[in-house]
Amino acid sequence: MVPRFNARAHIPVKVLLNSSSRPLIGLRRPISSKPPYRHDSRLVQPDSPGCQVPQARPFAIERVGGRECHISWAEGGKAKVKREWRDVADPDATAGKVAVPTNSISGRVSSWFGQMFLPTNYPQSVHRSYLPFHILQAFETTLATITSVLCNQALLTSVGVSAEGSVFGAVAVQWIIKDGAGEIAKLFFIRHFSPYFDSHPKAFTLLGEALTCLGSGMMIASVLVKPSPVNFLLCAAGGNVFKLVGNAIWFTTHIKFIRYFSMQGNDGDVAAKDESQASIAQLAGYASGIGLLTFSHAPAYLYSIFFLAVPIHLVMTGLMMRVATFELLTLPRVSHLARSYVATGEVQSLDQLTQSAATGMFGEFYKGKADHWLTLAPRVQDVLSSGSDIDRMRWETASRVFQDDRYLLFPHDTPRGPAVAVFYHPDATNGDMLQSIFHAAVVRNSLEHERSWPDPAPHETRIQAPSPSEEISLLSDVLTESRAHASKGFPAFKQALNDQGWMTDELCFADLGYRVVWKH
Repeated sequence: MVPRFNARAHIPVKVLLNSSSRPLIGLRRPISSKPPYRHDSRLVQPDSPGCQVPQARPFAIERVGGRECHISWAEGGKAKVKREWRDVADPDATAGKVAVPTNSISGRVSSWFGQMFLPTNYPQSVHRSYLPFHILQAFETTLATITSVLCNQALLTSVGVSAEGSVFGAVAVQWIIKDGAGEIAKLFFIRHFSPYFDSHPKAFTLLGEALTCLGSGMMIASVLVKPSPVNFLLCAAGGNVFKLVGNAIWFTTHIKFIRYFSMQGNDGDVAAKDESQASIAQLAGYASGIGLLTFSHAPAYLYSIFFLAVPIHLVMTGLMMRVATFELLTLPRVSHLARSYVATGEVQSLDQLTQSAATGMFGEFYKGKADHWLTLAPRVQDVLSSGSDIDRMRWETASRVFQDDRYLLFPHDTPRGPAVAVFYHPDATNGDMLQSIFHAAVVRNSLEHERSWPDPAPHETRIQAPSPSEEISLLSDVLTESRAHASKGFPAFKQALNDQGWMTDELCFADLGYRVVWKH
């Protein structure tokens, strides 16, 4: 039994009460997670005489897609935060290279291509042999595709389909255009949604099967229109777009499922047997399809079979996702488990969490908006959009508290209660991320229990809010104490997760690759 964890017991009384014994954890605006440097002349209290805004200087450097965004406080104008993009000479965050102060077109194009074709946080997130392997794979795939085009034309010619006339009128070329449209659509889909394959693998698998069914329906529609090359391309290419996107989703998420099914490192064997099982199922499908076609080829008959098979198909997919009970630490799950551990000192198992219905579908969604209190690796500009003086002091406070850490907590108010945004350094590891979630739960627990959030009391009975200087001082003390306690209590939390069978070596959240170097 893990000893009961009481976050409040470790926050000193002087932090919870001021000299007049009234609660001071009444932070009325988004707050930061760092102790303010009280003797730093750069921190000017907004309620003090002669208040001046700190000089504009980069307070954070955000790494996005192989480029750097230098962020500083704007002086005047509508924009509160100023951004300056710079091209990075070396993508390795640990190489110590200084970004050149340019925002060239070539830098933007290379960043776009990197986000389109390379994994998030490349090259830190992959093996050293990734690049040469995939360069050779690109040439291999190109040559194999050339061979496939020639084979298609030869087969069509052998059954009497003429290859004479304009090359763009050839049937094989029309077929290639159909496939090419799907490949292009797949590129842009993957560009925008690939990070969510890690955070929502089951939901995207279900979506992929639905897209595949939609594509099949569009292809069957080709029998309803007048035969022509244009109509063929519209139906076939349109349907193939959805089918290829659906197949890409299935292939990507299935790799993860194979890894989770392999309990003894036998990924190759499990994948091979999965292929053999699929071959039997496909042969059964071919035989059944041919048997059904012996009765009729009429469009109405084809669509009646289609509309009968598709719902059953999607129901089977949903059931597959439900029976695949992987102990994955998705963001909704781990945020709930961390909060529960801080409050009770215990970690629920997967079965207990499922029975309590504490999370949404497949454990990949929140049950309600009030449960969404944690944000991992956001963009700085999204969190500091107001750019107010108090935000500046809060950020300075946070960056000073976490100056030696690889994550930075920035608590803030929402209509649903206290929330926490967590920024990660380029060198942050999976262990740092898991510890940051535990730390964020400790901070949120303290804020939640020291006052109603937000304060629901009528205006005339509400306790007077602390001044900005008191608020920053309080925030500094609370976050400093919680940081020390989180560092001490994290090993027990991680061990409790392992004891319940949770996979602590992987966090499943939509990591868009935003990494920040904070300055103070």
